[in-house]
Amino acid sequence: MMKSKRLAAAFLTAAMALSLTACGGNSDGGSSTAGGSGSSSDDKIEIAYIVKAKSDAFWTSMEDGAMKYAEEVGVKVDFQAPEKETDVEKQVQFVENAVIKGYDAIILSAADSNALAPAIKKANDANIPVILVNDTMDQGALDAAGAKVETYVGIDQYEAASLAGTYAAENIADGQICYLEGVPGVQALDDRLSGFRDQCGSFNVVASQTARCDRNEGFNVMQNVLSSNPNVNVVWAVNAEMGQGAIQAIEQGGFSGKVQVFDFDAAPDDIKAIKEGTLAGSVAQYPDLQAAAAIQACLDVLDGKTLDAHTKTKAALITADNVEAFEAGEDVG
Repeated sequence: MMKSKRLAAAFLTAAMALSLTACGGNSDGGSSTAGGSGSSSDDKIEIAYIVKAKSDAFWTSMEDGAMKYAEEVGVKVDFQAPEKETDVEKQVQFVENAVIKGYDAIILSAADSNALAPAIKKANDANIPVILVNDTMDQGALDAAGAKVETYVGIDQYEAASLAGTYAAENIADGQICYLEGVPGVQALDDRLSGFRDQCGSFNVVASQTARCDRNEGFNVMQNVLSSNPNVNVVWAVNAEMGQGAIQAIEQGGFSGKVQVFDFDAAPDDIKAIKEGTLAGSVAQYPDLQAAAAIQACLDVLDGKTLDAHTKTKAALITADNVEAFEAGEDVG
């Protein structure tokens, strides 16, 4: 790391101390780049921001937040993602290429909680700090690879999912539930599943299957479940895409009004569905705030600061009771 860039990090950290708290709002995938005018191009800090996909509204919202904050603090952010969340090999390539290109820091939302550990070790060996965002890594996998990360920026996935599970348990009698699981091997998705499920121990589990965070697969799985188990009255989908697929299957199968669906992300389609009454609730995790906090964490590390293991950001359950306030940008957490 060049001394000039460390000085730039120190300057930007001090200059933007209040900006982060004010920030808010609601191919191979390729990359997009943003950078402000806070320093000359030679001294500008360059961050590789690598996520799992650009295929749904959550990631595009995170990208928008990253680009906005990068402009504010005057750093260069190269936002990269595979086409699909399941393309772990492509994501490994992105991390390894970031090491070769010599970025000053890497922000990573890992597509697999184990497989990215060796690539993170390569970044460590090159003295490039790695910040996790939205998804944690398996600590055993990191230890086995001799790898480390500076912090995890994001919500407590289990705790956030528990908000929806508690609401469902308190408002639904005789729950007959279908769980739509995410991509296997992703810790955050596993935590969302258990966070909801542990609050709904009295529910009868009719089905629990992966739909791999895909809308079409969510539709197909839900359609098959309804065909063999028409008594289902609750669905928990661990991301918005699967939740939307489930809603489509419920509507097309003639089960509208009989099944309460909950999902994760509070994407624009989710908000629309809540207002229309086809989605009972969705957990918002404010990807723009996560992006800003992750970039700020990079600046702090480059400034020589030691971060807590978890840089926690907020989450909230959005239902018909608070959806209007959420859309208006009010604090509903």
